[in-house]
Amino acid sequence: MKDETPDELFMYAVRVLGARAYSESVLRQKLARRAKPEVVGAVLQRVKSLGYLDDQQYAEGYTRLYAGKWGAAKLRRVLLEKGVARSIVDRVLAEQESQSDPVQEAVGLLDRYKNRHKGEKPRAIRFLVNRGYNLGNALAAWERFIKQATAP
Repeated sequence: MKDETPDELFMYAVRVLGARAYSESVLRQKLARRAKPEVVGAVLQRVKSLGYLDDQQYAEGYTRLYAGKWGAAKLRRVLLEKGVARSIVDRVLAEQESQSDPVQEAVGLLDRYKNRHKGEKPRAIRFLVNRGYNLGNALAAWERFIKQATAP
């Protein structure tokens, strides 16, 4: 562990956050490799007070980025692994779910990735469940996908 000063650690944190977004927990781990815990805590407070670090915004951006590619279950699991608070994850996913139709998103995935399921129902359902869609939505998406495929 290096013993960086608070100013050096702050500059590092700003540089890292400028490259990509991080949750507070992940950034804390990155900074902990470079300085003592009390310095890390002070730098995190400074970064948060300037508005550079916000788990709510991080979760919203992450959800927007992967919506349509992943279902709510996978998004929930990944955000929790990244250290975002459960209350924030629940709020963001509820908001995202109210704005979209998960079955239609799943149908879009089935249409986009036809080579993954090759028209086979078990493979398609497994593909969607692995992407984080619940079984009910995956089955409904398969039915809708088949109807669209056989429609004239």
